[in-house]
Amino acid sequence: MEESEIDIRGILSLLRRRLVLIVATTVVVVGVATSVAFTLTPLYSASALVMVDPSRKNILDDSAISGNSSAADNARIDSEVELARSDNVLLKVIQREQLVNDDEFGVSIGLTARLLSFLGVPIPDLPTGDEALNQVLAKLRNAVSVQRRGLTYLISLQVRSEDRQKAAELANALAEVYIEDQLSSKVSGALGSLTVIQSRLEQARSAIVSSETTYDRFISDNIDAISRDSGRSDLANMQARIAALEGARQQSATLASTVQTAIAQADINAIVSNLESDAVGALEAQRQRLQRDLSAPSANASEIDLREELARIEQSILDAAGSEVSALQDEVQQVQDQTANLRQELRSEVIGSALSPDTLTQIFQLQQNAELARRQYQTLLSRAQDLEAQADLQLADSRVVSTALAPNSASFPNTRLIILLAGLAGLGLGVALAFLYENLIGGFTSDEQVATVLKRPLAATIPRQTGRVETESRADLVVTSPLSIFSESIRRARVAFDQAMRLSRRGDDPSRSGKVLMVTSSNPNEGKTTLALAIARSASMAGQSVLLIDCDLRKPSVHRHLGIEPATGLQELLQSEEPDYSESLPQIIVQDPYSNASVIVGSRRSSVPTDQLLANATFQRLLNAARRSFDFVVLDTPPVGPVVDPLYICQQSDAIAFVVKWASTSQSDVKKNIAALEDASDGRVPVLVTLTQQEQSRSEYYKKYSGYYSYST
Repeated sequence: MEESEIDIRGILSLLRRRLVLIVATTVVVVGVATSVAFTLTPLYSASALVMVDPSRKNILDDSAISGNSSAADNARIDSEVELARSDNVLLKVIQREQLVNDDEFGVSIGLTARLLSFLGVPIPDLPTGDEALNQVLAKLRNAVSVQRRGLTYLISLQVRSEDRQKAAELANALAEVYIEDQLSSKVSGALGSLTVIQSRLEQARSAIVSSETTYDRFISDNIDAISRDSGRSDLANMQARIAALEGARQQSATLASTVQTAIAQADINAIVSNLESDAVGALEAQRQRLQRDLSAPSANASEIDLREELARIEQSILDAAGSEVSALQDEVQQVQDQTANLRQELRSEVIGSALSPDTLTQIFQLQQNAELARRQYQTLLSRAQDLEAQADLQLADSRVVSTALAPNSASFPNTRLIILLAGLAGLGLGVALAFLYENLIGGFTSDEQVATVLKRPLAATIPRQTGRVETESRADLVVTSPLSIFSESIRRARVAFDQAMRLSRRGDDPSRSGKVLMVTSSNPNEGKTTLALAIARSASMAGQSVLLIDCDLRKPSVHRHLGIEPATGLQELLQSEEPDYSESLPQIIVQDPYSNASVIVGSRRSSVPTDQLLANATFQRLLNAARRSFDFVVLDTPPVGPVVDPLYICQQSDAIAFVVKWASTSQSDVKKNIAALEDASDGRVPVLVTLTQQEQSRSEYYKKYSGYYSYST
């Protein structure tokens, strides 16, 4: 397998080892999520469906209805979505539904203020004015969702609320306000255009008056020349008649305006002095007589009647004056019509006369200007009338196709979905924690990790491998399967130990004594006895004289690997009084059934503190005797964590093989125990780390070097 490939079996093995952590993390996350889900306030969602018609419509002209391109329609629908959820529409919903005073959307104390109040801080005053309105607007904005349904012309207006009925009411109110606002915008647009046209209409009206006046003034100023050029004296007579009629009209209009002003001010004297009417004169004579009667001394008794009669006479004068004014206005209108007809006749006669080219050109130009002014005025007037009608008959481009109904169930929280997502999140978090624990907190799983954490190289990695039968010790594979990966890893570890011991004994006489290798670990059941026995057998098979001593007096186990039950062992030897073990040592040594290695086993558990046996001179004399008799001495010692014995034995060793169970032994325990060994030996004895029981796929290593290994005897 290439280094870039993923070790699926390794990952599955990691998950199996940390299954409890993964399951516990998942259960905790799901439990917390479930608790939170059941404490959340349920929210109900109601939706109103609105259809938008993007075509431009004119109710006064069906032929004016036109559609747009697909891109323009999409842009229009998207724009309507933004308008429907705009603050302008939401503010109108707030005002219409009076949400400022609503329990859910209204002004309230925030969570921070409530927490401060719980701690004894005074509660601040509720916001007012724009601040309160902004708070309500923010709440409503968070509760409203406006979305387009796919690529259709349908818009969904959704509102969430703690009250199912309120959710439906607000959704319908939002749809209605949106449509009303759309219609209002169209009416406002039409009225805005009408205002602009009306301002232009006044200009056009002024232009007509100016052009007509200029036309008539040209004829009036040049009537003598026109009569002379055309040879028609009647044209001058017509102009004179027009001037006379215009003067009479002006005089009558002035009189009517003066009398109308006097009537408005109830100025009887001004009315009588301006109107030369017999009826008004008779009424004025009666009024003056009544005034004289009121001023007479004998009028006290009938003063009230006289005043009433005077008021009646004055009202009659005002009524008569009003009739006279109406007659004058009718006369002004008749004279104006006669003048207009006569002026039009004069224009026609002038145009039809034989005039000089210069005069005719000027007349035609003035006539054309007047005609253009009339046409422009007529166009603007027609458009203004059309806009007035459109403003009154405008239709909205949207309509509600489905009103919102009160939902039967809450849309939030979705308990099942929350629990499902929490389960997936908890599972992912558990796996992440498993990898984190495995690589940073838990056991060691690679050479690089050992080198990084412990700041020392790895001697060897011993794979997990079983014997041919269940009762067979894995150490037997060194003999039964000498070409297996396990056996090769033992030989690799022995090479590292030999090099370390050779360097630690540099300067000593190599022929003076054998080398001593101490094998220990942090915790029980990490494979130290298997490693010690396998190292001893490997060295023996290499031609060295080897002695394996079971120094674990608390829990001896070498004899079980050898399948023997000795009567005496190391404990009995150390408790003897013999000063030199050169003669008694061969008597308690047993022979390894699979190799030429010699073994001193432990017969039983010690009933006394074992450090008393291993820290005294007796054990020192035993090791000296073993050094003299053997080339290589392997000491299987107790774990460093629970027992202090290795801290004494390490001082007598040339190297220490520290066994670490793959992906199991805590990194902190390993660092602590190695530091303890180095302190006990004053740093003079090298400590070599060996990973054991590695759960490694055959395909990862054996497949690459399959030609070099064999699992047969």
